[in-house]
Amino acid sequence: CLSKTKPRLFADDTSLTAAGESINDVEAAMNSDLENLRKWLIANKLSLNVAKTEFILIGSKPMIKSISNKQPNKEVYDCKTLGVTVDQHLSWKNNTETICKKITSGISALRQIQEFVEKDTLVS
Repeated sequence: CLSKTKPRLFADDTSLTAAGESINDVEAAMNSDLENLRKWLIANKLSLNVAKTEFILIGSKPMIKSISNKQPNKEVYDCKTLGVTVDQHLSWKNNTETICKKITSGISALRQIQEFVEKDTLVS
């Protein structure tokens, strides 16, 4: 069913990846396989949750800036896949900030209970 894109499945989430020399190549590949996917879903009495359907265009800043947004789906500028947040420029900034917030929260929780728990328990 998907001949021009690469599917990645995890639990009930599916991501399609397309690469090409130009944005037109990528768009054509994605639209072709999305149409094939739509037909497959109908044939198997399944549906796509369009409200959750998003796309992200990953590339260099100058390339992305030159592309006009004429897509019917919701464009996002970062996405989370298997717990890792990646943005359209493959920057790790959002992911790093999220991890730092979680670590800070964990350290704060340990500090709050340190007087009630033995040190060996906190370390393990």
